[in-house]
Amino acid sequence: MSDEQLRGVFAPIVTPFRDQHILYSALTSLIEWYNETELLGYMPLGSNGEFQGLTEEESLRVLSLVMKAKKKDKIVVAGCGRESAYATVEFIKKVGDLGLDMAFLLAPHYFVDRMTDDALFQYFTYVADHSPIPIVVYNAPKFASNLIITVDLMRRLSYHPNIVAMKNSSLHPNADYAAAIPMDTDFYLIAGNIKTFYPGLLDGASGGVLSTASYLPECCCRLFRYYAERQTAKAEALHASLNRLSSDTVGRFGVAGVKWGLALRGIQSGEVRLPLVPVPQEEKRRIADVFQREGIGAAPLPEDWGI
Repeated sequence: MSDEQLRGVFAPIVTPFRDQHILYSALTSLIEWYNETELLGYMPLGSNGEFQGLTEEESLRVLSLVMKAKKKDKIVVAGCGRESAYATVEFIKKVGDLGLDMAFLLAPHYFVDRMTDDALFQYFTYVADHSPIPIVVYNAPKFASNLIITVDLMRRLSYHPNIVAMKNSSLHPNADYAAAIPMDTDFYLIAGNIKTFYPGLLDGASGGVLSTASYLPECCCRLFRYYAERQTAKAEALHASLNRLSSDTVGRFGVAGVKWGLALRGIQSGEVRLPLVPVPQEEKRRIADVFQREGIGAAPLPEDWGI
């Protein structure tokens, strides 16, 4: 795997619903919109994709559609974790046949009190041994019963040739993980939210999978470009603007917020699927007012936005 496959910004892909059914045409339009951006790639079947509420048939159809609609140069990684190593491998085999580039694995957590570092090491290595595609460990305690991938566990996993990265969506500093990556491995750290994205790049992360990139892809890609070009002042200013916007608006409402952010960009994003509920109407109006004041709408945002 080339290191360029993980240096940049990925957008988590939402799954649009109407009356609890998937709007596949809206999903196609969403990917076509992303195709015209600088995004490195896409991540369907993650938390923003409401993977936990999809059937296996729906998951495979979503991924098949994304693979067909994407531009050839876009990389696709997808959430593939299941609660057993065997079930995870069987699912990865199916999505691997569709041409998926990498599989993201959220740690199994139903038996969270039994998930020691050794148990998780055996789970991830078993999957990696049997997976036809590279594995990315997904460190997201808020989606895994507060289970965190420890620095030592990440270091041990980094030696496996088929485990290529970890996405850190925890509050544990990226710097600690980056410092623990052995020099003799081709292993990468990926930032998991907009708050830690730019600081994470400075600490050694290669890129980010960012909810903010789902509705502001051009700005997140621009931030990465400013970092790569060492335009520090612009990067710091844009980082601050994106953090403020997320904290004040969309970021407070999770998946429903991301979908409302997309709607305000003129993109059909559909509804959330129960048990998730939409953003309250009064908050929708408030967020719409903020976006309008910030000049955020259907048109691409200008180069100087947020700086």
